[in-house]
Amino acid sequence: MNIIWAKIISPATFTIGLVALFAFNTAAVADELRILDSAGLVRAVRVVRGAAAVTVKVEGAQLPAGECVAANLDGLATEKRQPISTTGVCLFTELASGTWQIDLPRKLRWRVTISE
Repeated sequence: MNIIWAKIISPATFTIGLVALFAFNTAAVADELRILDSAGLVRAVRVVRGAAAVTVKVEGAQLPAGECVAANLDGLATEKRQPISTTGVCLFTELASGTWQIDLPRKLRWRVTISE
């Protein structure tokens, strides 16, 4: 059976087929978006294609004034800042895949959701 396949598919055809298959599959691969808190603990992880929206919801009776800061720990993107709304929400509309650390004006409880 192996001899038959060797005669039907030449080594050059096989190599071209593998290269085309690899190129096609890598275009469809998604990356991981990872959100860390100021202590470096993982708060959320999601597989995304390109960029995603990240919503940080601050919890508590007294909402702080100020802004949320998202720093890319991979060093591949610039720091992003968003104000904390009156409802306690910071919305980062397009965070690229990679590892991001979220810092708030002071120590607060918060939740994060990632959506594409």
